[in-house]
Amino acid sequence: MIFETPENVLSYRKRIIEKIKPYFYGSTLLDAGCGDGGDSYLLQDYFNSIYAVDIIKNDNWEKIKSEKIKFLTGNVEKLEFNDNFFDTVIEKDMLHHAENPEKALKELIRVSKKRIIVIEANRFNPIFYVHLTLLNGHQHFSQKKFKKIIKSCSGNFKFINFSARVCPINNSFLIQTVNFLSDLIEKLGFLYFFIEYNCAIIEKNEK
Repeated sequence: MIFETPENVLSYRKRIIEKIKPYFYGSTLLDAGCGDGGDSYLLQDYFNSIYAVDIIKNDNWEKIKSEKIKFLTGNVEKLEFNDNFFDTVIEKDMLHHAENPEKALKELIRVSKKRIIVIEANRFNPIFYVHLTLLNGHQHFSQKKFKKIIKSCSGNFKFINFSARVCPINNSFLIQTVNFLSDLIEKLGFLYFFIEYNCAIIEKNEK
């Protein structure tokens, strides 16, 4: 358990990492918009050095800091890192909070040496739309908007989609059931427009 992270949340986080880990590159990582740092903690298994940045400091950072992770406050639209500083850059559910998403994405590309992994919730997933957009004001991107932002930046890219959600009840059987249903949703092509997550894998152009 990460700073008493419940099993249902931990399962959700691990599922997302399983979906993107084939695209990890190198040994250094920027976790842009790291929130409570839980994802950074799990990503220690895949990277030797992690910088985790968010605009607001989170109290949980002190509980999970390690030799591998350095937590920093900062604005992703103006990062204080040199060009090509990180092998891999990951952002999850941060870009839709940026004042200028295109500018933020260009910064992520600038500081990456090779690969940028962009993960954003799909605005029109029915559960996300009610819970996060209507009730909590998250302005998630539609798939069309997400692709437009990615295409605005230089680099080679491909789009993938995957299903992941937090089981509403912290029960092992129900968590397994939700993961089973997520696997099923991914296999049913006609649900593509409603799947929970849009993801872009950007390969930085060689100079």
